[in-house]
Amino acid sequence: MKLNHIIKLILLTQTLAYSYVFAQSQVVVEEVMFMDAPYVGEVNTTTKKYAADGLFREEAEVKVDRFLIRIAMGGNKIVGSVLDGQNETRTVYNVEDEEFAQESFNVIRDNDGKPILQGMRQFGGGGGGGGSNRRGNSDQENTDETVEEENSIQRNISNKTENIAGFSARKVTTLITSNDGTMTIEEWFTTDTLLFRYVLDIETGLVESYGGKKQNMPRSFSESILVQSEQDYDSVEGRLVKYTMQMKDEDDKGFQMNWELKSIKEIPFKPSDFEIYKKYEKVEKLD
Repeated sequence: MKLNHIIKLILLTQTLAYSYVFAQSQVVVEEVMFMDAPYVGEVNTTTKKYAADGLFREEAEVKVDRFLIRIAMGGNKIVGSVLDGQNETRTVYNVEDEEFAQESFNVIRDNDGKPILQGMRQFGGGGGGGGSNRRGNSDQENTDETVEEENSIQRNISNKTENIAGFSARKVTTLITSNDGTMTIEEWFTTDTLLFRYVLDIETGLVESYGGKKQNMPRSFSESILVQSEQDYDSVEGRLVKYTMQMKDEDDKGFQMNWELKSIKEIPFKPSDFEIYKKYEKVEKLD
């Protein structure tokens, strides 16, 4: 048997095994994020994701402490979206108003792969996809972070592991000092990425099926900055499961943002997790 045939057979076997493992199950993810920024105040976001064969749902609960910011955002809310590959529909819903709106994948395709209905709007985001983060990573190239040449950068990769949401993770600390102040980034990575990859593959496949492109956060915020600073650094393999970022100026003021994976687990398939919106009133679009 020729080598290329052997490689194809191995890849096919892996794909079939991957599909079989999750055929009668779903993966549920819960993430939490906290942000405290000037003029915005504190924002707490809890995000839940549900992924099964041909189905993906994401729901976010957003709580804002400052009155004016909360009013500008339309109040504290729980909103979500569902991608249904079998029926080729995208649904957005609002739990408080008990309303949902829906559009077909064909409508999105006719709009150059861009959904028309407005859905979830969140501050910040979670971790990026699995895999290593090297200088050719497109997620890094799209970031707006800039690093001046006079910045001082210190980086420490711990040899010990910590337990984050049941995963063994290595901590990386990056300290960036500039004329604007000091930024401290702490990140935890795990190499146990099977469940994460499954969720990402499901969502990416559904988005690409209507002509869209899945936008991911950088896999590592610190490495994105180091890439743009054109400095050599040691990369850490794996997937982000927790990070903290803190920026302080000379007056000890600044912003803070924390994100953490609370849980990710495989459970038996539950159709109702992807049909929550059906008990709500259907409208043309959400407010």
